[in-house]
Formats: sequence, structure tokens, C-alpha cells
Amino acid sequence: MIITRLLGGLGNQMFQYAAGLALAHRRRTVFKLDVSWFREYAEYEEHNRYGLGCFNVTEQFATKEEIDRVRGRPFLRSERWAARAAALLRLPRLAEMHAFGGNWHIQKGLGFYPEFLDLPDGTYIDGMWQSEQFFAGDVAQLLRMQFSVRYPEDPQARELAERIRGGPSAFVHFRRGDYANNPRFSREIGVLGPEYYRCAERLLRESVPAATLYVFSDRIDEAERVLKLEGPHVFVHAPRSWHASHEMHLMSLCDHAIVSNSTFAWWGAWLNPRKDRLVIAPEPWLAGRPEESAGVVPAGWKRLPA
Repeated sequence: MIITRLLGGLGNQMFQYAAGLALAHRRRTVFKLDVSWFREYAEYEEHNRYGLGCFNVTEQFATKEEIDRVRGRPFLRSERWAARAAALLRLPRLAEMHAFGGNWHIQKGLGFYPEFLDLPDGTYIDGMWQSEQFFAGDVAQLLRMQFSVRYPEDPQARELAERIRGGPSAFVHFRRGDYANNPRFSREIGVLGPEYYRCAERLLRESVPAATLYVFSDRIDEAERVLKLEGPHVFVHAPRSWHASHEMHLMSLCDHAIVSNSTFAWWGAWLNPRKDRLVIAPEPWLAGRPEESAGVVPAGWKRLPA
């Protein structure tokens, strides 16, 4: 069994799911999710809720007993005595409940490291795993299938999807929200300014001059005030009936992409497997940890100074 710890917003959860599924796929074993963080930190952020139910993923949730067995935990003296007594009395189920050890693997830094691929069956993984190298290979196609939207879109979303498919198209993701309002996030992640988007549009139009840019944002009114786009463009005002996964799906339909330093935008770009897709991403990805976040942007994407 492989258990992955989920935390954060939807984009972060997708990275954690992807790494865990890839590891379980390699070990040909069961894959389960630990969602206890959302009970422990329910007040952390409004958007930080378990969100993968909107996709066609395999939802198997680990029980507390399974988490304790795979991850391991400190034991009370009485539990150590119970384990010894169960072993002596040949009561395997009771002995398993009080098993020692466990394999709790916490991510080393932010970048990819090959040792992850060698983790054995019976591992609890705890990290962000923000690099496609953690789930590269055969599982990538499976992930794109599982990250398809489970629930039907409303008529407005379907109409926009048809316009996007008519192309040529590109999405622009403008991220504000907690990046601007949370001082720690603003310092460690960084807020992209208008100049990044101006340069990104010029670069994209060198290759696709007629592309219509579809702007998605958690603060779309602010995006309309700040972004001064030169060519054809549409600011997407998502109604309340839309789920975040519907916006991500629409982003994935676009031929090309200008992403913010947001995992939500990252997945909007990655989910489209088109080989000639131009994806422009900020460099560095994280303002406060530029060296450590170098592996977040896939090799085939175009980097532009943030």
C-alpha cells in the first residue's frame, strides 16, 4: 500500500495524488489518500478543502489504523506490552494493530530526486512533489484520464469550450488572492506584475499572432484593471455555478498558455498533451526559493523572467 498525504488547494492535491499514484503503479500495489489535514487545518484557507472528488480519480481513503501502520507512530508503554502479548498468544490481527516501525517518507527539498522512484511498497509519502519527474512515464496518460472532469458543465461553459476549440487560442492565468493578501506567500511565492504578462503576450504572438487570449483569474475584476492586452482577448467571468475543475478544463483546451506561478495554472497547461503547445512560465517559479523551485517548470516550457 502507498498512502499520500493531501494538503493545500486543488493544484497541490493533484501533485500529491500524481506522485502517489505513480509510485503505487510502479509497485503494483494499492493507493490510498490521507485527508486528515483538512480536518486538522480547516481554518487555514477558504480554498483549502479536499477537492479531488471533482475528477474521475480513484478515491480510496486510508483509515487511521492504516495510516498508523504504514507511517508508523510513537507508541505508549502499554501498547508495546500489548504487541508483545499478542505475538506470544499468536493473535495476528491484534499484533498487526500494534505493529512497530512504518515507512514515513518526507520530501527532501522541493526538487526531484531519483531515490523517490525506489521507495518500496508500504510507504507513506508526505510532500508537495511539484515536478512532473515524480510521475513521468506510462502513468502520465492515466493521470490525464483521471483528471478529467466528473460532473457535466453548464451551457455557458460548454459554449466557451466550443469557442476555445475553434482556435487559435491561449489561456492567461492571473493569480492574486492569497498570494497578495498573505505576507508569507507574497514573500516566498511572489506576485507577478503586469510586465511579465506584457512580455509573455509579445512572445506568444510572435508564434501565434491571431490567438485569442482567454484570461482566467481568482480576481478577474483586478485582472481587467491591470492587464493591458494588445490582441484579441476575453476576460472569463466564471459564474458561481462553475466548479474550479471546469475552469481548469477550459484552460486545458487552449492551444497555448501563459501561466502564473500557481499549481492550478500549471495543471491547466500540463493536462493538454499537445506536442507543439507553447507554454510560457515565470522564472523563478518561487521568488523566495529560486534555486529549489527550478525543477517545477517542465523542460519543454518557455521560461520568462518574473
